[in-house]
Amino acid sequence: MAKLLPPYIDKNCKSTGERMLFDIFKNSPFAKDWIILHSLNLSQHTKRLYGEIDFLVLIPDGGIYVMEVKGGNVKCVDGVWHFTDKFNNTYTSNIGPFNQAKDAMFSLRSAIEKEYGKGHKFTKILSGFLCAFPHVSFDKHSVEYEPWQILDKDSIRDNMENFFQNLIQLFIQKHKGQKWFSEKDSLPDVNDLNLLCDFLRGDFERVRTIKERLLEFDKQVKSYTTEQYRILDSVQINNRSVTQGSAGTGKTMIAIESAIRAASEGKTVFLTCYNRLIGEWMQKQVDEWKDKITVSNLHSYLFEVSKGFDYDKTQSNNQDFYTKYLPALLKDIFQKGIEKQFDKLIIDEGQDLIREGYLSLFDSMVVGGLTNGNWEIYGDFERQAIFAQLSKKEMLSLIYKVAQPANFLLKINCRNTKQIGEETSLLSGFEKPPFLLEYLEGIPVEYAFYNNQKHQAELLEKQLKQLSENRLPLNEMIIVSPKKFENSCASSVSGITIRVIKHTNEISAEQSYYSFATVQSYKGMESNYILIADIEDLTSDNAKSLLYVGMSRARYGLIMLIAESMRSQYRIILKSKLN
Repeated sequence: MAKLLPPYIDKNCKSTGERMLFDIFKNSPFAKDWIILHSLNLSQHTKRLYGEIDFLVLIPDGGIYVMEVKGGNVKCVDGVWHFTDKFNNTYTSNIGPFNQAKDAMFSLRSAIEKEYGKGHKFTKILSGFLCAFPHVSFDKHSVEYEPWQILDKDSIRDNMENFFQNLIQLFIQKHKGQKWFSEKDSLPDVNDLNLLCDFLRGDFERVRTIKERLLEFDKQVKSYTTEQYRILDSVQINNRSVTQGSAGTGKTMIAIESAIRAASEGKTVFLTCYNRLIGEWMQKQVDEWKDKITVSNLHSYLFEVSKGFDYDKTQSNNQDFYTKYLPALLKDIFQKGIEKQFDKLIIDEGQDLIREGYLSLFDSMVVGGLTNGNWEIYGDFERQAIFAQLSKKEMLSLIYKVAQPANFLLKINCRNTKQIGEETSLLSGFEKPPFLLEYLEGIPVEYAFYNNQKHQAELLEKQLKQLSENRLPLNEMIIVSPKKFENSCASSVSGITIRVIKHTNEISAEQSYYSFATVQSYKGMESNYILIADIEDLTSDNAKSLLYVGMSRARYGLIMLIAESMRSQYRIILKSKLN
């Protein structure tokens, strides 16, 4: 298999011809020592402001070759080229594909000379160009190109390896009489091409940086799926509803949108959740509706509203202060009309808030109570109920005692990439994924095993430096752990600033540190990159729940630091996946 850069073809690549050739190179044994760059941009082009090379093929003992790919049907009339794709769309060009490839080749040679200087051996490397027409037979002859520079449907089918061997030999014959040509320097070995690739790949990575890829990914994630629109429409015609869905299926986004729709109708809304960080984040999303929508995690709301009342302050030391005492106090306040009831109640993270004391409070907060009022509950009652004291069956039973809500189920994961979703369900103990993974493609999950805390801190430092070298913005990544910061390996990393995040405004484009949070405190949140540290257990139910919560926070990139003692257990889990 060739060394392909990038190792996968971008999903935004619309050329079926490029996709076809990418797969051929990927699976052809004859190309195993080759380096192939796909979609290489040239910032300095000899004839145009910018240029692009569809494929740049670096062949040991053969040279470097620019390949221009034209999929679909091709014709040339009166010097104008016509290219028609599979959808019967046609575009024209006065610049033929062979001239495009030739111009790109000379631009590339100029870039190499500019980088290394005249006389450097890399400026003597044999370079050539060719055009690929993978969907048609191309037998048109011209003075602009040689027949052996045409890779068409027939030559791909007959023997592509022979085609390239012939291409190399004929380019050697064409140039070996030139003064600059030498057997030693013009036919580079593997080491030469790897060194040259370091320069070329640098240009390649500047085409679409990690930040740019994440911006594109962000647009995909934030768009509603058809399923989400269906749920949104359904909850509007049902006064009471329970929507269940696993991590990443869009429950919070639907809850926010539903709150905004209600507010636009003039309703007052209480939008709440369990986790403080997600409460702060939701508050920012609906800030322009703050006159109609009250947003807060429940415990902060209880404490804030009760501030002005004279109650037994000694109760604050009681273990049940937030779960029983304050809910009872607030219930009394609402029942007496001191606080005005809300027209609508929306509860996110329902799996952590369904208990008798809270339900009794909610009943007093909404017009009509829970039996006749307008409310929505969103929750994941399986692995995410890490703060729950009741089972899923018990929680739903409590709800059904006061009302008979409509029930909806979200199945499509629209947060995590397919790779992250599969690994999350695998390590958290699901026989099959609790969601449909058909929405987003991404990069593989990374695993590293540590022998001790010192070794883990070294691995963490290495990962952070690598991400920094790849220009990942600091606010796009967070370190999470089942342990508090002082007990985590993150506290042992030297030379890199890592800070515990307590509020969402601490994560910003201006931050100068890496963020840290416990898995528990970060539940409900998400980040493009997540690094999970201090994984010392893969088998207990609690560990699986924490893994599920932590891993599902990652949208695009996920890195796992696992104790060496868990390697055999990880292999067992991996084996079950392969079976």
